[in-house]
Amino acid sequence: MKKTVLTLVALVVLGIPATALADTFTFRPPATAATSSSPNQFDLDHHNAYTWQINNVNLPANQTITGATITFHNIRNWDSTANMLFVHLLDSARAATVGTFVDATGAPVPSNQIADNFANDLYLTNPLVNAGTANTFLGQHSFGTTGTDWTITFSASQLAALTAYLQNGNNVAFGFDPDCHFWNNGITFSFTTTPTGVPEPTTMLLLGSGIAGLYLKRKRKQKAQLSEN
Repeated sequence: MKKTVLTLVALVVLGIPATALADTFTFRPPATAATSSSPNQFDLDHHNAYTWQINNVNLPANQTITGATITFHNIRNWDSTANMLFVHLLDSARAATVGTFVDATGAPVPSNQIADNFANDLYLTNPLVNAGTANTFLGQHSFGTTGTDWTITFSASQLAALTAYLQNGNNVAFGFDPDCHFWNNGITFSFTTTPTGVPEPTTMLLLGSGIAGLYLKRKRKQKAQLSEN
């Protein structure tokens, strides 16, 4: 009987089409400030704001984006002063890959000069984007002098924005405003898709378990009836 039950569950699980498995798409920007200890470093200088555009992203037909993350690897502040990194998702950017403009002056920049150039009135005059470019705030964070990986996991509304941006031209961009100088070892953006309307493998496994449970219940009932006779 145990073998029969396992067979039933296996048949349900094996019945999941191969297309039900998730696809993962991963992107990394070019290293713009590489060092021997941080070969993938993306420059994040207090004096500048940046965009990173990803082009020619073709979503598979009938697929839905179900998850996305952006990770800053081994990121740390160069000293212990007040700091903040602002991160935005943009519909597009003017630069084809990486763009930058000087948004702060001084050597060093005053530690109290912390402002997000991808938000509010500053966004209206940001030369890295065209007027009316759609913009979704992803998050902000401050860092100490010890390196750490910082990951932003997209919320449902942020996933919806990502989907809309990609469908409007097959590209998407990020806006970074580092208000301090941050060392790092690169940035990774990833998103996953699954076929629209197809149950997840976990759901199918639960369905298989349910069928197996009903089978066992029926067999016990039949066995009890035979015992009574």
